[in-house]
Amino acid sequence: MPGTLVQLNVSPGGIPKTPVLFAHVSRDGLAGDWQKNRKYHGGPDRAVCLFSEELYAELRDEAGIELIHGAVGENFTTCGIDLNGLSKGDRLRVGDSCIIEITNVRVPCSTLKKWDARLPKLIEGRSGWVAKVIAEGTVRPGDAIEVLREVPKKRRSDTKVKAGTT
Repeated sequence: MPGTLVQLNVSPGGIPKTPVLFAHVSRDGLAGDWQKNRKYHGGPDRAVCLFSEELYAELRDEAGIELIHGAVGENFTTCGIDLNGLSKGDRLRVGDSCIIEITNVRVPCSTLKKWDARLPKLIEGRSGWVAKVIAEGTVRPGDAIEVLREVPKKRRSDTKVKAGTT
């Protein structure tokens, strides 16, 4: 069963990223989105950052941290996709034509401490993913997200990493 792109977020640099009604997703990331520190954020292998409603709910329920979507700097706020069940190399189709490939675990940034000093440590192991763009497309909130298992298993066997572990 496909998940859903609940919110699409961009920023001229920094957090929170704010919602937009649609965005073209290219190999450089989302139109209208930029990262101030390009050494650690953005670039072709980190063009899109994903975090889920389920992870926001865990933070709220387990630690009492109430955050708005986009607060942790994600471009795609998802629902119904088990981000912790994904691996490097997994591909996701978002909407009709956009395909992204998971490239790495999203490393929690110390800037997250602006919301709560515990936040970077709390999201280790469940921090989401970054991805490169395989096929460009325009996406919007409400679009379906389908997990594609196109990468051969022999290439993926040594890349199974839980989101947030290194």
